[in-house]
Amino acid sequence: MTSQSSLVPEQQSSGPAGGDFHVFRGSDAMGSLEFFVSGAESGRPLILLNSLEYPGPAPHSFTGPASARGFRTIVVRRPGFGRNAPLPDPVQQAALVMEFIERGGFRDAVLVSNGTANPVGYRIAGVSPCVALSVFANCAFNHPIMSEFQPAWFARALEQALQSPAGARLTLMGLRSSWGVFGRRWVHETVLRKSAGDIAFLRDHADLADDAIDDLVARIDARTFAMEIGASLNHDALLQDACFEGVPALTVSGEETSDQWKAGIESEAARLGLPVAYLPSGDALTVFQSGPQFLDLVASALR
Repeated sequence: MTSQSSLVPEQQSSGPAGGDFHVFRGSDAMGSLEFFVSGAESGRPLILLNSLEYPGPAPHSFTGPASARGFRTIVVRRPGFGRNAPLPDPVQQAALVMEFIERGGFRDAVLVSNGTANPVGYRIAGVSPCVALSVFANCAFNHPIMSEFQPAWFARALEQALQSPAGARLTLMGLRSSWGVFGRRWVHETVLRKSAGDIAFLRDHADLADDAIDDLVARIDARTFAMEIGASLNHDALLQDACFEGVPALTVSGEETSDQWKAGIESEAARLGLPVAYLPSGDALTVFQSGPQFLDLVASALR
């Protein structure tokens, strides 16, 4: 049975989805998280960690069906996003998220990591007694995927960001320039163009997407950017053979993911001991774009 949250949140600002962002401050000056809550307090906590791919709150098209299925949605903006100070270390971020979950009384929680949040999620799966299921969405594990990034200029930008702190600063400067010249959604729509579902999500939820991208452009710094890219694309020593055997966890991707990416993820998932599932629409944003199917998958995994 899930227990009600014991957090007494500090209100931060009005959220674009009609609620409020709140602040959680970790102990021992560890850092802070912002979180956005939707749904009845008695619902099973469905905790989603933000990522570079989409750093905003969940849309009502996701939270409404989630509430109907008995979930309470909690979207977490991690250190370095929003008004949170940077904490460019996945291990320290994982400790902060676990403290948030435990102090919040979020028992029997489902923890969903998407994209660049996955290195944090890996370090919580099977460790926090409060997490009943971990879901890794749109991740690569240790499969080399640089050739999958399109267009070519974006792949080169990522390679530059991986080379050094200076390279990360230059890449971030270039992306900011593109945002300024071509518009807030241009970079996201260009990078995600291989997925019709991802583009549909950005356009169908333009206000949420624009607010999230505006916040990203205004606030992310090079240290956070370098960690998000590096932790996601570099070899992760944690991901040893069978490291998730017996752990309540699964990995999901969208059907619009390329065949090469699917083959790599399926190979890695078999090595790590994880089941794989595909959602019908979307790629990087498939959890939200295929929300009802994702929620059905989670409910089935919890039985």
